[in-house]
Amino acid sequence: MLIRMLGSIKWAALGGWMLAIFLGLSLPGAGFSGEAPGAQATTPPANGEPEIIFNAKVFCSLKRRVDLPFKGIITSLKVHSGQQVNKGDVLATYRLAPEARMAIQQRLSPPQLAEMETKLSAVQRNMVPLKNKQRELNQLVQKKLAPSQSLAQVNEELQFLGREKATLQERLKKDRQLAQQDQEVLSDLMGTALKSGQVPREASLKAPCGGYVVWVNPALREGAELNPMPSFDVGVMDPMLLRAQAFEIEALQVKIGQKAEVTLDALPGKKFQATVSRVAWSSTTTGPNQPAYYEVELEVSNPGLDLKEGLKARVVLRKSE
Repeated sequence: MLIRMLGSIKWAALGGWMLAIFLGLSLPGAGFSGEAPGAQATTPPANGEPEIIFNAKVFCSLKRRVDLPFKGIITSLKVHSGQQVNKGDVLATYRLAPEARMAIQQRLSPPQLAEMETKLSAVQRNMVPLKNKQRELNQLVQKKLAPSQSLAQVNEELQFLGREKATLQERLKKDRQLAQQDQEVLSDLMGTALKSGQVPREASLKAPCGGYVVWVNPALREGAELNPMPSFDVGVMDPMLLRAQAFEIEALQVKIGQKAEVTLDALPGKKFQATVSRVAWSSTTTGPNQPAYYEVELEVSNPGLDLKEGLKARVVLRKSE
Protein backbone atom coordinates (compact mmCIF):
# COMPACT_ATOMS: atom_id res chain seq x y z
CA MET A 1 0.00 0.00 0.00
CA LEU A 2 2.77 2.43 0.93
CA ILE A 3 4.72 1.63 -2.25
CA ARG A 4 1.61 2.27 -4.36
CA MET A 5 1.11 5.73 -2.75
CA LEU A 6 4.76 6.74 -3.35
CA GLY A 7 4.46 5.75 -6.99
CA SER A 8 1.35 7.89 -7.44
CA ILE A 9 3.11 10.92 -5.92
CA LYS A 10 6.12 10.40 -8.24
CA TRP A 11 3.97 10.25 -11.38
CA ALA A 12 1.99 13.32 -10.27
CA ALA A 13 5.20 15.37 -9.85
CA LEU A 14 6.47 14.25 -13.25
CA GLY A 15 3.17 15.15 -14.86
CA GLY A 16 3.25 18.63 -13.33
CA TRP A 17 6.76 19.19 -14.64
CA MET A 18 5.74 18.14 -18.16
CA LEU A 19 2.63 20.37 -17.97
CA ALA A 20 4.83 23.35 -17.06
CA ILE A 21 6.98 22.74 -20.11
CA PHE A 22 3.92 22.42 -22.33
CA LEU A 23 2.49 25.74 -21.06
CA GLY A 24 5.85 27.53 -21.63
CA LEU A 25 6.52 28.19 -17.96
CA SER A 26 10.14 28.46 -16.81
CA LEU A 27 11.23 26.43 -13.84
CA PRO A 28 13.38 27.88 -11.07
CA GLY A 29 17.05 27.88 -12.03
CA ALA A 30 16.36 27.70 -15.78
CA GLY A 31 18.29 30.18 -17.93
CA PHE A 32 18.68 31.26 -21.55
CA SER A 33 21.79 30.71 -23.59
CA GLY A 34 22.99 33.18 -26.21
CA GLU A 35 22.41 36.43 -24.31
CA ALA A 36 23.97 39.54 -25.84
CA PRO A 37 27.62 39.96 -24.82
CA GLY A 38 27.34 43.72 -24.95
CA ALA A 39 23.86 44.25 -23.56
CA GLN A 40 22.20 42.72 -20.54
CA ALA A 41 18.52 41.93 -20.38
CA THR A 42 16.20 44.81 -19.56
CA THR A 43 15.82 45.03 -15.80
CA PRO A 44 13.61 47.33 -13.71
CA PRO A 45 15.66 49.61 -11.41
CA ALA A 46 14.78 50.43 -7.83
CA ASN A 47 12.56 53.37 -8.79
CA GLY A 48 10.55 51.20 -11.20
CA GLU A 49 11.73 52.99 -14.34
CA PRO A 50 12.72 50.49 -17.09
CA GLU A 51 16.31 50.65 -18.30
CA ILE A 52 18.77 49.00 -20.67
CA ILE A 53 22.27 48.10 -19.51
CA PHE A 54 25.21 47.86 -21.90
CA ASN A 55 28.77 46.71 -21.42
CA ALA A 56 30.88 48.95 -23.64
CA LYS A 57 34.47 49.78 -24.53
CA VAL A 58 36.02 53.25 -24.56
CA PHE A 59 37.61 54.57 -27.78
CA CYS A 60 39.11 57.85 -28.98
CA SER A 61 36.67 59.84 -31.08
CA LEU A 62 39.42 60.23 -33.72
CA LYS A 63 42.71 58.37 -34.02
CA ARG A 64 45.46 58.67 -36.64
CA ARG A 65 48.39 56.32 -37.18
CA VAL A 66 51.90 57.65 -37.86
CA ASP A 67 54.23 55.25 -39.68
CA LEU A 68 57.99 55.23 -40.15
CA PRO A 69 57.94 55.28 -43.99
CA PHE A 70 61.60 54.50 -44.72
CA LYS A 71 64.42 52.55 -43.12
CA GLY A 72 66.55 54.71 -40.85
CA ILE A 73 68.20 55.32 -37.50
CA ILE A 74 66.19 57.17 -34.82
CA THR A 75 68.09 60.30 -33.85
CA SER A 76 65.58 61.82 -31.38
CA LEU A 77 62.29 60.94 -29.70
CA LYS A 78 60.35 64.11 -28.93
CA VAL A 79 57.16 62.82 -27.25
CA HIS A 80 55.86 60.18 -24.85
CA SER A 81 52.50 58.48 -24.30
CA GLY A 82 49.88 60.85 -22.93
CA GLN A 83 51.59 64.00 -24.22
CA GLN A 84 49.41 66.61 -25.92
CA VAL A 85 50.45 67.59 -29.46
CA ASN A 86 49.26 69.96 -32.16
CA LYS A 87 48.99 69.18 -35.82
CA GLY A 88 52.45 69.34 -37.41
CA ASP A 89 54.43 68.89 -34.18
CA VAL A 90 57.58 66.77 -34.59
CA LEU A 91 57.21 63.41 -32.85
CA ALA A 92 60.60 61.93 -33.78
CA THR A 93 63.50 62.41 -36.20
CA TYR A 94 65.55 59.77 -38.01
CA ARG A 95 68.53 59.53 -40.36
CA LEU A 96 67.73 57.89 -43.67
CA ALA A 97 69.50 54.66 -44.59
CA PRO A 98 71.60 54.90 -47.82
CA GLU A 99 69.30 52.56 -49.75
CA ALA A 100 66.28 54.63 -48.68
CA ARG A 101 67.93 57.84 -49.95
CA MET A 102 68.67 56.18 -53.29
CA ALA A 103 65.06 55.03 -53.67
CA ILE A 104 63.78 58.53 -52.86
CA GLN A 105 66.23 60.08 -55.32
CA GLN A 106 64.95 57.80 -58.06
CA ARG A 107 61.37 58.76 -57.29
CA LEU A 108 62.24 62.46 -57.40
CA SER A 109 63.94 62.07 -60.81
CA PRO A 110 61.98 59.34 -62.60
CA PRO A 111 63.97 57.87 -65.54
CA GLN A 112 60.86 57.63 -67.72
CA LEU A 113 60.64 61.42 -67.80
CA ALA A 114 64.11 61.76 -69.29
CA GLU A 115 63.35 58.96 -71.77
CA MET A 116 60.13 60.62 -72.87
CA GLU A 117 61.82 64.01 -73.26
CA THR A 118 64.53 62.39 -75.43
CA LYS A 119 61.95 60.76 -77.71
CA LEU A 120 60.06 64.02 -78.08
CA SER A 121 63.23 65.92 -78.97
CA ALA A 122 64.08 63.30 -81.62
CA VAL A 123 60.65 63.61 -83.23
CA GLN A 124 60.90 67.40 -83.30
CA ARG A 125 64.37 67.22 -84.93
CA ASN A 126 63.08 64.82 -87.59
CA MET A 127 60.25 67.18 -88.44
CA VAL A 128 62.55 70.12 -89.26
CA PRO A 129 64.10 68.77 -92.52
CA LEU A 130 60.73 67.39 -93.62
CA LYS A 131 59.12 70.81 -93.26
CA ASN A 132 61.94 72.37 -95.31
CA LYS A 133 61.48 69.69 -97.96
CA GLN A 134 57.74 70.28 -97.90
CA ARG A 135 58.20 73.99 -98.69
CA GLU A 136 60.59 73.21 -101.55
CA LEU A 137 58.28 70.60 -103.07
CA ASN A 138 55.31 72.96 -102.84
CA GLN A 139 57.15 75.45 -105.01
CA LEU A 140 58.36 72.81 -107.46
CA VAL A 141 54.92 71.20 -107.80
CA GLN A 142 53.36 74.61 -108.49
CA LYS A 143 55.95 75.13 -111.26
CA LYS A 144 55.35 71.52 -112.41
CA LEU A 145 59.00 70.69 -111.85
CA ALA A 146 58.29 67.84 -109.36
CA PRO A 147 55.61 65.12 -109.18
CA SER A 148 52.74 65.64 -106.75
CA GLN A 149 53.30 62.12 -105.36
CA SER A 150 56.56 63.30 -103.74
CA LEU A 151 54.75 66.10 -101.96
CA ALA A 152 51.99 63.74 -100.81
CA GLN A 153 54.56 61.36 -99.34
CA VAL A 154 56.26 64.16 -97.40
CA ASN A 155 52.90 65.39 -96.12
CA GLU A 156 52.05 61.87 -94.94
CA GLU A 157 55.37 61.56 -93.08
CA LEU A 158 54.80 64.92 -91.43
CA GLN A 159 51.29 63.90 -90.34
CA PHE A 160 52.66 60.69 -88.80
CA LEU A 161 55.38 62.59 -86.91
CA GLY A 162 52.81 65.16 -85.82
CA ARG A 163 50.60 62.44 -84.29
CA GLU A 164 53.62 60.88 -82.58
CA LYS A 165 54.64 64.29 -81.22
CA ALA A 166 51.15 64.93 -79.81
CA THR A 167 51.10 61.48 -78.14
CA LEU A 168 54.51 62.00 -76.58
CA GLN A 169 53.57 65.48 -75.35
CA GLU A 170 50.40 64.13 -73.69
CA ARG A 171 52.25 61.26 -72.04
CA LEU A 172 55.01 63.60 -70.88
CA LYS A 173 52.44 65.97 -69.39
CA LYS A 174 50.80 63.15 -67.41
CA ASP A 175 54.14 61.76 -66.25
CA ARG A 176 55.20 65.20 -65.02
CA GLN A 177 51.92 65.56 -63.11
CA LEU A 178 52.41 62.13 -61.51
CA ALA A 179 56.00 63.02 -60.61
CA GLN A 180 54.82 66.26 -58.99
CA GLN A 181 52.17 64.42 -57.00
CA ASP A 182 54.69 61.79 -55.92
CA GLN A 183 57.05 64.55 -54.79
CA GLU A 184 54.26 66.01 -52.65
CA VAL A 185 53.61 62.58 -51.14
CA LEU A 186 57.30 62.17 -50.34
CA SER A 187 57.43 65.64 -48.79
CA ASP A 188 54.49 64.72 -46.56
CA LEU A 189 56.07 61.39 -45.57
CA MET A 190 59.43 62.95 -44.75
CA GLY A 191 58.00 65.96 -42.99
CA THR A 192 59.94 68.48 -45.10
CA ALA A 193 59.72 70.11 -48.52
CA LEU A 194 61.67 68.29 -51.22
CA LYS A 195 63.21 69.49 -54.46
CA SER A 196 64.11 67.44 -57.49
CA GLY A 197 67.60 66.00 -57.10
CA GLN A 198 67.90 66.98 -53.42
CA VAL A 199 67.29 64.37 -50.70
CA PRO A 200 67.95 65.40 -47.08
CA ARG A 201 69.85 63.01 -44.84
CA GLU A 202 67.41 63.39 -41.95
CA ALA A 203 63.62 63.29 -41.90
CA SER A 204 60.94 63.68 -39.23
CA LEU A 205 57.63 62.15 -38.15
CA LYS A 206 54.93 64.74 -37.48
CA ALA A 207 51.53 64.68 -35.80
CA PRO A 208 48.76 64.39 -38.43
CA CYS A 209 46.20 66.03 -36.12
CA GLY A 210 45.88 67.70 -32.77
CA GLY A 211 45.27 65.50 -29.74
CA TYR A 212 47.25 63.21 -27.46
CA VAL A 213 49.88 60.57 -28.11
CA VAL A 214 47.99 57.42 -27.09
CA TRP A 215 50.55 54.86 -28.26
CA VAL A 216 54.30 54.78 -28.94
CA ASN A 217 55.92 51.75 -30.55
CA PRO A 218 58.21 50.25 -27.86
CA ALA A 219 60.90 49.66 -30.52
CA LEU A 220 61.38 53.42 -30.90
CA ARG A 221 64.64 54.29 -29.16
CA GLU A 222 67.34 56.81 -29.96
CA GLY A 223 70.00 55.03 -31.97
CA ALA A 224 67.70 52.16 -33.04
CA GLU A 225 67.91 51.18 -36.72
CA LEU A 226 64.39 50.33 -37.84
CA ASN A 227 62.55 49.25 -40.97
CA PRO A 228 59.25 50.89 -41.99
CA MET A 229 56.68 50.22 -39.26
CA PRO A 230 53.81 51.79 -37.27
CA SER A 231 55.32 54.24 -34.79
CA PHE A 232 52.68 56.44 -33.08
CA ASP A 233 48.94 56.76 -32.56
CA VAL A 234 47.60 60.28 -32.04
CA GLY A 235 44.02 60.48 -30.80
CA VAL A 236 41.37 63.01 -29.83
CA MET A 237 40.37 62.22 -26.22
CA ASP A 238 37.65 64.78 -25.63
CA PRO A 239 35.03 63.66 -26.40
CA MET A 240 35.47 59.89 -26.19
CA LEU A 241 33.28 57.19 -27.72
CA LEU A 242 31.63 54.17 -26.14
CA ARG A 243 30.91 51.21 -28.42
CA ALA A 244 28.68 48.29 -27.54
CA GLN A 245 26.63 45.55 -29.18
CA ALA A 246 22.92 45.53 -28.33
CA PHE A 247 20.60 42.56 -28.68
CA GLU A 248 17.83 43.17 -31.21
CA ILE A 249 15.14 43.78 -28.57
CA GLU A 250 17.19 46.48 -26.84
CA ALA A 251 18.61 47.93 -30.08
CA LEU A 252 15.14 48.72 -31.41
CA GLN A 253 14.48 50.81 -28.29
CA VAL A 254 17.67 52.88 -28.53
CA LYS A 255 17.37 56.24 -30.28
CA ILE A 256 19.96 58.84 -31.27
CA GLY A 257 20.13 61.63 -28.70
CA GLN A 258 19.12 59.50 -25.71
CA LYS A 259 21.03 60.16 -22.49
CA ALA A 260 22.82 57.49 -20.52
CA GLU A 261 24.77 57.12 -17.29
CA VAL A 262 28.27 55.62 -17.47
CA THR A 263 30.29 53.99 -14.70
CA LEU A 264 33.61 52.14 -14.82
CA ASP A 265 35.10 49.54 -12.49
CA ALA A 266 38.49 51.23 -13.01
CA LEU A 267 37.08 54.55 -11.72
CA PRO A 268 34.90 53.70 -8.71
CA GLY A 269 32.66 56.49 -7.47
CA LYS A 270 32.74 58.45 -10.74
CA LYS A 271 29.80 58.79 -13.10
CA PHE A 272 29.75 60.20 -16.63
CA GLN A 273 26.92 61.36 -18.84
CA ALA A 274 26.81 60.02 -22.40
CA THR A 275 24.61 60.62 -25.43
CA VAL A 276 23.71 58.04 -28.08
CA SER A 277 25.37 59.25 -31.29
CA ARG A 278 24.94 56.28 -33.65
CA VAL A 279 22.79 53.17 -33.93
CA ALA A 280 23.50 50.65 -36.69
CA TRP A 281 20.64 49.65 -38.98
CA SER A 282 22.23 46.33 -39.97
CA SER A 283 23.09 43.44 -37.70
CA THR A 284 26.66 42.32 -37.05
CA THR A 285 25.49 38.71 -37.44
CA THR A 286 23.87 37.37 -40.61
CA GLY A 287 23.21 33.70 -39.92
CA PRO A 288 19.49 32.78 -39.77
CA ASN A 289 20.02 30.78 -36.57
CA GLN A 290 22.22 33.38 -34.88
CA PRO A 291 20.85 36.07 -32.54
CA ALA A 292 20.95 39.57 -34.03
CA TYR A 293 23.18 42.22 -32.45
CA TYR A 294 23.49 45.87 -33.48
CA GLU A 295 26.34 48.27 -32.85
CA VAL A 296 25.52 51.21 -30.60
CA GLU A 297 27.84 54.20 -30.17
CA LEU A 298 27.66 56.87 -27.48
CA GLU A 299 29.62 60.08 -27.04
CA VAL A 300 30.87 61.11 -23.62
CA SER A 301 32.63 64.31 -22.56
CA ASN A 302 36.13 63.79 -21.13
CA PRO A 303 37.55 67.20 -20.13
CA GLY A 304 39.65 65.75 -17.30
CA LEU A 305 41.00 62.94 -19.50
CA ASP A 306 39.88 60.37 -16.91
CA LEU A 307 38.68 58.04 -19.66
CA LYS A 308 41.39 56.11 -21.49
CA GLU A 309 41.00 54.06 -24.64
CA GLY A 310 40.30 50.40 -23.95
CA LEU A 311 38.60 50.81 -20.55
CA LYS A 312 35.47 48.76 -19.97
CA ALA A 313 32.34 50.73 -19.08
CA ARG A 314 28.80 50.02 -17.88
CA VAL A 315 26.15 52.10 -19.61
CA VAL A 316 22.64 52.51 -18.19
CA LEU A 317 20.11 53.92 -20.62
CA ARG A 318 16.59 54.65 -19.38
CA LYS A 319 13.85 53.99 -21.90
CA SER A 320 11.78 56.98 -20.85
CA GLU A 321 14.56 59.25 -22.04
